[in-house]
Amino acid sequence: MTPLRRLLERAVPRGAILLSVLTFGSYAMGLVRDRFFAQTFGAGIDLDAYNAAFQIPELALDVLVASGLVAPFIPIFTGLRGESDAAAERFARTVLTAAVLVMSAAVAILFVLAPETARIAAPGFDDGERALYTDLFRLMCVTPIIFAASITLGEVLIARQRFLYYGLAPILYNAGIVLGTVLLAESIGIFAAAVGAVIGALLHLAIRIIGIARTDVRIRPSFAFREPSFVAFVKLMLPKMLSHPIEPVLFLYFTAVATTLGAGSVSALSFARNFQSVPVSLIGVSFSLAVFPALSAAWAAGDRASYVRILTANVVTIAILTVVAAIGLVVVGELGIRVLLGGGAFDADDVARTALVLAAFAISVPFDALTHPLSRALYATRNTVLQVLASLAGLVVTVLATAALVGEAGIVAIPLGFAMGAATKVGLLALALVSRLRATPDQARPGPPRPSESGR
Repeated sequence: MTPLRRLLERAVPRGAILLSVLTFGSYAMGLVRDRFFAQTFGAGIDLDAYNAAFQIPELALDVLVASGLVAPFIPIFTGLRGESDAAAERFARTVLTAAVLVMSAAVAILFVLAPETARIAAPGFDDGERALYTDLFRLMCVTPIIFAASITLGEVLIARQRFLYYGLAPILYNAGIVLGTVLLAESIGIFAAAVGAVIGALLHLAIRIIGIARTDVRIRPSFAFREPSFVAFVKLMLPKMLSHPIEPVLFLYFTAVATTLGAGSVSALSFARNFQSVPVSLIGVSFSLAVFPALSAAWAAGDRASYVRILTANVVTIAILTVVAAIGLVVVGELGIRVLLGGGAFDADDVARTALVLAAFAISVPFDALTHPLSRALYATRNTVLQVLASLAGLVVTVLATAALVGEAGIVAIPLGFAMGAATKVGLLALALVSRLRATPDQARPGPPRPSESGR
């Protein structure tokens, strides 16, 4: 084995590159979807109604299922596997059952209240537009139930390191939307996109069911809601559910500030943020997701040395790669914006302003990316409260810094404030991890040897 290969195996967790490639594929398929939308429906009321109809069901899914699952599921599932595969499987089936039941109940309520939700999601629509919104809303209400099941199965796949089936799901979801649009748009108009969303959700679930079939976990209902593992899961899940609005509130604040800075500021901010999020997702999210099972296993086994080695290697790798990516955004950002967005109504001034905002956003890339491995490292210790407190502190710093800078820096104050908030969050997460390591040196359950720091 060459020295370079040994270095890569130590620095890059198993599955990280695969997840990065699949994440990029999801971005690409999302771009294909948007181009089909633009060419088929244009920027009119039909597409506005479709996009508006997504908002509340998606928010319900995020708050009730997705936001809470990502933190406690894998540490508890991994710990149970060290004791009993049957206990781990029973826990997974119980979480799956609870997620589907909770989401079904929420969707039933939303289905009935669909016309009333238009007052929140689309207050500017007239009667005919609200009727279209309501029909689309009700049609797409089925997708959160499907996603509740798929997201839960996705956590099992991550725990079992079946990354291919996990990462293919978002690509297939967007592919389903494209398929519905292409095949049905001429006959049922914008409802083709909604039908495509249902098809895509089913494909999202189907590929994960195929992945689960290749493990020893069997899918069937379980109602072991009183077992200690499930009770612990709920207790850890609640803080994450309650903290979910932090990011939406932050970007709502950014939008409000941008509206005071001249026409086009909101759009420039949105475009620049989309570019900034690419390296954060491809590196920060993918690499930390890939190493999460190994971190959880090391903590559950009481192997603090391995836990620290795994985390250190992951943090250093993400930091180096995202610093390089941030420099790349500064150097080629304007060219990329000009090629991908420039032309037509998006003139040279729009390109220059968006590039300026992106260059400032680039400062936040390493900090934003590092919040992901540090957060998951805390989750691995079965603690979610400290991560929430760090997020709240980051929010406060971001708002105060942006407000202090906006008078002199203009729109650039927003990405600069975001970078300061992200840096604060990283620092607090690091301190929280040090505190957890010092406070609980011998409290984790002893168990059999777990995977190495590379996750293999």
